[in-house]
Formats: sequence, structure tokens, C-alpha cells
Amino acid sequence: MLRTLYIQNFVLIKQLQLDFDSGMSVFTGETGAGKSIFIDAIGILIGGRFNTSMIRNGAVKCIIEGSFDVDEETAAKLEEMGLDSEDLIITREFTDSGKTVNRINGRSVTAASIRDILNEKIDIHCQRDSQYLLNSRYHLNLLDQYCGNKQLLKEVSSAYSEYRKLQSEYDRLESSDYSAARLEITEYQLKELNSLKLKAGEDEEIEEQLKKAQAREKTAALVENTREMFTSDDGILTRLYEFTRNTDGFGPFGEISGNIENIVNAYYSISDDYESIIGYFDSDDLSVEDIDALNSRLYELQRAKRKYNLDIDGLLALKKQLEEKLDSYSNREFTLKEAMKKADEAYKIYLSKASAISKIRQDKAVELELKVVEQLKDLNLENAVFKTSFSKGKDTASGNDDVEFLISMNKGMRLQPLADAASGGETSRLMLGLKTVFSSLQGTRLIIFDEIDSGVSGYVAFNMGLKMKEISRRCQVFAVTHLAPVAAFADHHFHIEKTQSDTTVTDVVELDHDGRIHELAVLSSAAVTSSSLAAADELYQKAGKACK
Repeated sequence: MLRTLYIQNFVLIKQLQLDFDSGMSVFTGETGAGKSIFIDAIGILIGGRFNTSMIRNGAVKCIIEGSFDVDEETAAKLEEMGLDSEDLIITREFTDSGKTVNRINGRSVTAASIRDILNEKIDIHCQRDSQYLLNSRYHLNLLDQYCGNKQLLKEVSSAYSEYRKLQSEYDRLESSDYSAARLEITEYQLKELNSLKLKAGEDEEIEEQLKKAQAREKTAALVENTREMFTSDDGILTRLYEFTRNTDGFGPFGEISGNIENIVNAYYSISDDYESIIGYFDSDDLSVEDIDALNSRLYELQRAKRKYNLDIDGLLALKKQLEEKLDSYSNREFTLKEAMKKADEAYKIYLSKASAISKIRQDKAVELELKVVEQLKDLNLENAVFKTSFSKGKDTASGNDDVEFLISMNKGMRLQPLADAASGGETSRLMLGLKTVFSSLQGTRLIIFDEIDSGVSGYVAFNMGLKMKEISRRCQVFAVTHLAPVAAFADHHFHIEKTQSDTTVTDVVELDHDGRIHELAVLSSAAVTSSSLAAADELYQKAGKACK
């Protein structure tokens, strides 16, 4: 619901601040006062297009700002956009240079974001407007909203998605290239990869071994020198060993037995370390033949990697893919049969869900037809016939029903699409009757009727006002009207007037009770007399009683 509206330098409006409440608000004024300008401003506020020619003459910037109530759905959208969801304040600024700034709660956004937030919340309807109610492409959705089919619609959509996924898989398998040449290539590639006997990380292991072999070549002389140093006749271990054999000779000198023991232990420790060093180089020593074999294997692996432009892990994955592909070649008929079976089973489930929702639609359509006809009778269209046409359409996520609303406005007239069947005044009443039924289902928070009562008067106009009042019990209603019987039903009455001095300015003022009676008298008789004021007051009282 629109709470406040601020307009600055828009066409004939210099500056305007309005506060709104729930219920039905009407806007009246003489022809040319700027009633349509006021509605245009709201249309631009909610994401409509702006032209720099709309900036008031002599101004360089136009501002339109509005604050709205926030319901759960809107709060969720705001949170998805990373915006504060406590309030909804939309600001649009336009300069004469063509620059536009859009804000939601102070954050810069696109006009598309504004439309996404308010697209389904505000419905601006003009007399000649061809909106969703007249457009057959929206009739199925409207009927589903009336039926309350949310859960079943989800099930239909889910079943359709599953069927399409399985059908696509079957189509892919069926269209795959299973030629003899393709099979031969697959077999050749798999044979080549199998012959390599690939192991993950093998190339890295070989490279590491070759690096060590190169390092050993550089240390070979050092190893031999070490061997000579420790084990020759005059080597370290030889001399220490001789010492350990003669330690008994020091027996009488017990004071140095600890030192002798340390030297003996050192001999064994040094001997172990020496054996470890020499053993390392002896055990890992690669022969020339071993190195040649490693280089040959590495070359073989590198060639395969270059050929397929893959590393070893990639070659192993390719090998698995080729095995699966070859298996699918061998079992093509079986695979296709299984894929078709799964797709057919999913389609049967989808058709069952689609049939179930179609039955509900057709049953509820009869109820809807009676409700619409009842509304139209109240609007002096006693002979109107409203029907829902069903035909078999394409399979979609919402089922396979094609739905279109048809209307016959008068006796003897054949049923026709809504957009083709009525004259201007009849269309206004038809639209109002439909909105009375559907407004509570749309999630609409504000409906604006811009002179849709043109071409009607008297009893019909009174009932149109009553219908708008009925809608206003479910959502906020703005009605621009020139008919007193419609204006009499308003909870709030605003007068739009144009004043001229050096420039022309449009202003909007909310009327008090006396002001309302005065305006109703002007709308009814174009003159303010005691009798017209009395008639206006009587009309006001009559509208009040009709609402009870």
C-alpha cells in the first residue's frame, strides 16, 4: 500500500506531498486539471519510463518518491537484494541532461529492480488499457490462482522437469554417433592407453629417480674416497678395530676403563653410520640399463601426454570414458530401451499430474463463471455470459491446458475473447467485475482506476463505485473519476486543481466533509445550489448505507 507520495517539478506539479491511508481514495477535478499527470507520476515511480520533456518548465531536476507498506513477499525480495526490509522507500530523480538515479531505501538500484519489487503489487488500469485480465496468455495463471493449485502446480512442474531430463537423455543417446569408424577409433585409443599400463604419478616418480641418479654420479668419487678412508688397511674403522682387540692390555689401569669403553662404543656407532651411508648408495645405485629404461618409459609417457594434451590423471580419466563409451556401443540397444522406458514412465507420471490439475481447473471454472456473471449483473450487464474455454495444448511445466476466458455481453451474441467482445463502457464494467473477483488473488496491494467509468452513469455508475469500495476492503484503491456516484463511496476524497499566474501549477488537496459534499454537487450538476448540495448529501448518505 502506498503511504506517502512526494512529487517535485513533474509536468505541471511544482511540489506536492500527499499522505494516503487504506481503503478507497478518489481524485476529482475539472478536465485538464492534471488528473492523468498525477497517475502518470505513480506509474513512473514504480518503474515506468521517463522523458526529459516531463520535467517542469524552467526546472533542471524532477523527483518522485513514495513510501510503501512491506508485506512478507516484498520483504523477502528486499532481503534477496541485500536491502533493508523494514521499510520500502522508492526514489527516482531525473535531470534535464538525461541522467537518472533510482534508489530503494537509499541504495542505488536499476529501474528493473523497482519493477521487480512492485510489478505485481500495483495495478494501474485505464479505460482502454489491455491488461492481464484481457490477455489470454494470463488466463491459465488467473484460473490457477482462483483454484489455489500451488502445491499441485509444483508437483506438475517437478514431474515435467523429470520427464524432460530423461527425454533429453534418450534423445542424446539416440543421436550419438555410433558409426563403425567411430567405434574403431575408440577401440584404437583404448588399446593404446591400456598398453601404457598407466599409474597415477608415475611420470613424477621416474623424474625423481633420474634426478637422484644424476646426483649420485656427481658424488661417486666422494663415496669411493669415503670407502677407502674407512676400510683400507690404514683406514679409520681398521685402526679402531685393532684398538678394540687390544683393550685387555689396559686391565690394570681401572681408572681409564670408562674412557676405553667410550672409544669402543664409538667404534661400533661409527661402524653403523658408515654402513648406512655406503648401503644407501650401494642399494639405490642404478645401472646404465636401468637409467635407459627409465628415460624410455618417461619418453613414452610424455608422448602420450602431448598427443592427448592431458596429464597422467587426465589420461586415466580418458581411459575410463573410452571404456564406458565402448560398453555403451556394445549395449546400445539395451541402453536406448532402458532410457526410453524411464522417459515413458516419467511422462505417464506427468500426464497423471496434468490430468489431475486439469480436472480441478474445469470444476472450479464453473464456480468462477457464476461469480463473474454475478458481478456483471450488479453492473447492469444482466445478459452477460462468461465462460472458460479449455483446449489441449502443449506439454508445459503447468500442464497441457490452454485456457481462455470468453464473454458474450448481450443476448444473441456469440462468445468472444474478452478483448474483442465489448464497447468502451462495457469493457469498463467487465474489467471492474473481473477485478472484483481476482484482486484478492493477485497479491495486488494498490489498484488505480483511471477514469474507467467513462461512458456510464446513474445506476451503473453507482454500482461501479460500490464494486470499487468492495475491492478496497482487500487492497488500497485509487480512482480518478468524473462521476459523483463513484466519488461518493470514497473513504478519502482528493481534489485536483490547476491554477495559473506566471506559470500553470497543478495541486492536490484532500477535502473535508463539507468540501466533499460541495465537490459531489459540482460533479452532479456543474453548479452549487442548495438543491444540488442537498442531492449531493443524499447521494453521500446513500453510498454510506450501501456499504453496510
